[in-house]
Amino acid sequence: MITVPGPRVEGSSPKVAATDETQAVPKSPLADLTFLDVPKEAKTQSEPTQQPDSTEEAYEQFRKLHGGLTSYENEEVQDRKLPWIVDIFLYPVNHEGLLIIFMSAGIPLFLRAMQEFLRIFSHVFLPMYVFFALVRIIHWISVGVFILYVCWYAYECICSSAAGRIRAPETAGCTPGLWEILGKGFRTVACFIFFMLPSTFYLGSKQQLDDPIYWLLVGLGIFLFPMGLLAVAVFDSVRGVNPILVIGSIFSTFFQYCGLVIFCYAFLLLIPLAGFFLLRLWILGYLFMLVAFYLGLILAQLLGRFGWKYRDKLNWEV
Repeated sequence: MITVPGPRVEGSSPKVAATDETQAVPKSPLADLTFLDVPKEAKTQSEPTQQPDSTEEAYEQFRKLHGGLTSYENEEVQDRKLPWIVDIFLYPVNHEGLLIIFMSAGIPLFLRAMQEFLRIFSHVFLPMYVFFALVRIIHWISVGVFILYVCWYAYECICSSAAGRIRAPETAGCTPGLWEILGKGFRTVACFIFFMLPSTFYLGSKQQLDDPIYWLLVGLGIFLFPMGLLAVAVFDSVRGVNPILVIGSIFSTFFQYCGLVIFCYAFLLLIPLAGFFLLRLWILGYLFMLVAFYLGLILAQLLGRFGWKYRDKLNWEV
């Protein structure tokens, strides 16, 4: 059965009590909004409250992301507790320095030992020669990568020493990416190549190793390289190899710089020995490589300390 409602009778609706004052109905905040509008209250609640960084926090972030002396300028300047001739040899003796040195020499040593094992085993089982060739390639790639890694860390040692530090910098919390490590490593190598270009071009044109002019140009490039590398590290830019800047800085600290160059290159004689033994007596070669890395960090510290000690004479206004 379907019930049909009857017709509506006028006056049958319930009466609403009349009042003297009409009650005002509050207007909804959504009444005047279009489809894409958002209420102000919703905007305020959904948007995160941004508190501006203080000047010190902003500068600290800039300091960590920027290279050169800016990364170390706020750190405390340290004084040597031991005689300098003893203390300079202790420069890499901290967790970060020793870890980088032993890792950079130890991993290639492990790969070389594996390579020698596979070489012997391939005489018994010929297919192992494929793995021998693969490990050999990886080994020499690792040698090149770790040399660049040590060059990057030496670059950081120059910067920290030029800011007054006497120990190898702790970079575990702010180690940059691979490309920056390779970039600074190549920058160090490129600085040396730049100062050796005149002698290289001269040798290419004359083809005579016994030419005294060639060796004079080699000696000049070797003499200019430390100051050029210091300028590149301090300015954190390749504009540090500007010959006018480098030669002017050398003249302003001539006698002190000559002593630094003689002292540094006396230790650098171990690096060619490392390369010589690395190709012949490979176990002894990696020992010389470790010593060369250790001395490389010491020389980086001496170079940076030179820049800090004679910063007024250099007058680079960094």
